[in-house]
Amino acid sequence: MTQLQTIVDQYILPCLPGMLIALAVLTGVFFFFAHCCAAARPRKGSLEWVALQEQTPFSFTLPRHPVGRADLLPMLLITAVYAATAFFRLGSFSAPQSALDFGENQTVTVTLSQEIHLTKLVYFSNLGTGDYNVEISQDGQTWYTLWQKEEDGKDVWYWADAEGYDPSYALPQEYNDLFKWQTVEPTNPQDIKYLRITGRADKGLLELGELALCDENGLIDLTGLTTGGEALFDEQDTVPELSTWYNSTYFDEIYHPRTALEHIEGVYPYEVSHPPLGKLTMSLGILLFGMTPFGWRFMGTLFGVLMLPILYIFLKNLFGKRVVATCGTILFAVDFMHLTQTRIGTIDTYGVSYILLMYYFLYRWLTLAPGTPFRRCALPLFLSGLFWGIGAASKWTVIYGAVGLAVLYFIGLFSKLRDWPAEATGKLPWLWKTLAFSVLCFVLIPALIYTLSYWPYAAARGNDAGLWGILAEIFTWPFTQLPQVLSGERELFLKDSQNVVDIMLQNQHFMLTYHEGVTASHPYSSRWYQWIVDARPILYYLDNTSGKAEGLKAAFGCFNNPVVCWTGLLAILACGAQGFRRKRSRAIFFLAVAAVAVVACLRTEAAFQPDAGTTLLVGGILLLILGVVLWLGGGALASWAFPLRSPQALFIVMGYLSQLVPWMFIGRTTFEYHYFPSTLFLVLAISLLFDGLIERSRRWKNGVYGLTALAVGLYIAFYPVLVGLMVPTWYTSSFLKWFPSWPF
Repeated sequence: MTQLQTIVDQYILPCLPGMLIALAVLTGVFFFFAHCCAAARPRKGSLEWVALQEQTPFSFTLPRHPVGRADLLPMLLITAVYAATAFFRLGSFSAPQSALDFGENQTVTVTLSQEIHLTKLVYFSNLGTGDYNVEISQDGQTWYTLWQKEEDGKDVWYWADAEGYDPSYALPQEYNDLFKWQTVEPTNPQDIKYLRITGRADKGLLELGELALCDENGLIDLTGLTTGGEALFDEQDTVPELSTWYNSTYFDEIYHPRTALEHIEGVYPYEVSHPPLGKLTMSLGILLFGMTPFGWRFMGTLFGVLMLPILYIFLKNLFGKRVVATCGTILFAVDFMHLTQTRIGTIDTYGVSYILLMYYFLYRWLTLAPGTPFRRCALPLFLSGLFWGIGAASKWTVIYGAVGLAVLYFIGLFSKLRDWPAEATGKLPWLWKTLAFSVLCFVLIPALIYTLSYWPYAAARGNDAGLWGILAEIFTWPFTQLPQVLSGERELFLKDSQNVVDIMLQNQHFMLTYHEGVTASHPYSSRWYQWIVDARPILYYLDNTSGKAEGLKAAFGCFNNPVVCWTGLLAILACGAQGFRRKRSRAIFFLAVAAVAVVACLRTEAAFQPDAGTTLLVGGILLLILGVVLWLGGGALASWAFPLRSPQALFIVMGYLSQLVPWMFIGRTTFEYHYFPSTLFLVLAISLLFDGLIERSRRWKNGVYGLTALAVGLYIAFYPVLVGLMVPTWYTSSFLKWFPSWPF
C-alpha cells in the first residue's frame, strides 16, 4: 500500500489536471470517430448501398480536382500564419564568424594594456575538437594554469602554478560542444595582464571562435586593451548573457550544421552517418545568414512552411473539397512535431518534404485513365522518381517510402493494363516504354543523384575533377574499377581512394554498421508502439535554472498533436478497412499487420530476449496480446462501419505502413521524431474521414470544424513547449504534463 501511495503521490497526482484534459480530448476524438462511423454506413436502398452490391474491379482511375482561384486565399493564409509561428524566435542572427585555429599545438599570447580581475571565461567553439591549455600572468614571468577536477560529481576549475607539471589542457572542446557558448568560472579569480592559450587538436583543425573575459561586474570591454589573438576578441558584441538554445546548438545540431559548414569550407565532414544532400541543403541557409543559429535552422523551417501549400494541393487533388483541403492542411500546420522538427537544424525535414512530393506525383500518375498516351504519363513518373532520388540522398528514411511507392506503382500498372480500352491501340508499346522509363526515373536517376551528392566528400579528399569529371568517374567506374573490386583486391582498392563512387560505397557500409550499433540507452528514447499513441515525447531542451527564482522554465520536445496522433490512428484503421472490398481481404490485411508487429516485437523488444526476467516477459506478453486485440477489434469495427471501398484509402495506408513497418524491425535506439514521415499519412487519413463526413451530409461538417478547432487550441496551449519560451513551471507541470512519461 505504501508503494502504491508513493506512485500516486509522485506520478499520478501531479499530472491529474493534465490527465483530465487528456481524457476530455480523447473523448472528443472518439466522439468524432463515432460520427464518422455512423455517417459511413450507407442506408439500405441508397445509391451507396447499391454501389456496395456491385462487384466493380479496383482502379485508381479517379477525377483529379485542380486548385482554383478560390483556393489561393485559404492556402496562402494558412501558410502565412504558420510561417509567422515557425520563424518566431527561430534563432539568433548573431554568432562569431571568424575563428583562430589552434591546430598543430599553436600558441597565442594576449597582452592586456591594463590589469583586469578575471572571474570567468566565456568562449564559443568552432570547427575541430581537442583541448586548450590556458595560462595567466600578472607580470609575464610567473604563470598560473587552468586546472580541472571533479567535486561532488561536478567539474570544477581553478588556477594553480604549473611549475614542474605537464600542461593541463583543462579547457575542453568536444564534439558536443561545437558552436555553443561555454562558460568556465574558476573557484579562485585572479588579477591578470597576460593570457596564453595553447591548443591540442584531436585531428587537424581546432578553431576557437570567440573568447570573452569577465569580472565581478560581467563582461569586460576589451576594446583597445588587447594585443595578440585579435580574432578571439573581434566579435564581442555576439557574446550573450546566457547560453541557450537560441544562441547555441542543441541536441543533434552538434552534427548537421557543423557538417554543412565543413562542406562549405571544403573540409572532410565529421558526421557521415547520413547521406550528404540534407546537409548541403542546410548549407544554403548558412551561406545566406552566416554560421548562426538562424542560418543553420533557416532552410529546414522554410521547407516546413513550403510543405503546407504542397499538401493543400495534394488534398484538393485527392478529395476535390476546399473544406477538406483547408482543414487537413491546418491539421498538419498545427501538428507539434511538424513545428518542432522543422525548427531544429537537422535533416529530417528535407526527407519528409520529398516523401510528400514523391507520393503526390505518383498519385498524379495513378489517376490517369487507362489508354492515356505515354507522353502524358511521363512527367508525373519522372517527378516522382526525381524527388525519391533527392530524398534518398538526404536521409535514408525516404528509402522506406520506396516500398509503398513500388506497391502502389505495380497495382496501378496492373489496373491500367487490365482496363485498357479495347478501341485504344499501342498497349504493349506503352507498357515497355513505361517500364523502361520507370527504371530510368526510379533507379538510374536516383542512383546518379545519390552518387553526385558525395562530390563534397571527394573534393575534400583532393579530387578536383569537377562536375564533368565526377560524371565521367561514375559512368566509367563499372568498366575501370569494378573488376578490381570483384577480383578480391577490394580493401587495397578502397584504402586511399579519392573516387566519388568509391567514397560513396565506403560510406554506405559505414552508415549501415553505424546505425546498427546505436544501441546505447537514452532517457527519452521510445519505440514505434509508443509513437502511435504519443506515449513518450523526446525532450530536446530544458532550462530550469535561468528563471528558477521566478518559478519559470524553458523546455521543448518533439511529439504529435494528440488530436492528429489519436484521430489519425483511428483513421488509419478506417483506411485499412476501406482499402479492400471483400471481408476476407480486410481480415487478411488486419491479421497480416498484426502478425508482422508480433514477429517484430519478438525479434527486437527487450521483454522477449533470452536474458529478460520472468516479470518483464509476462508483462511483455500481456501488452502484446492487448495490442493485438485492440488492433483486430478496431479493424473489425472499421470493417463494419466503413463498408465502401476507397482507392485513396489504400494509397494512404500503404504510404503509412511503408514508413512505419521498417521501424518495427529496427532494434537500435529510436526516438519519437522517427514517426515524422508517418504524420503526413495520418493527416491524409483524417482528411479522408473529413471527406466522408462532408460527402454524406452537410450537417456533419460541424464535426470537421470542431476537430480542427480542437487541434488549433492545443497548438496554442502547447506552443511555449514547442519553441522554448520561458513559462511558469506550474503551467507546464499541471496542464501540459498529461502523463507521467511526458517530460514537461
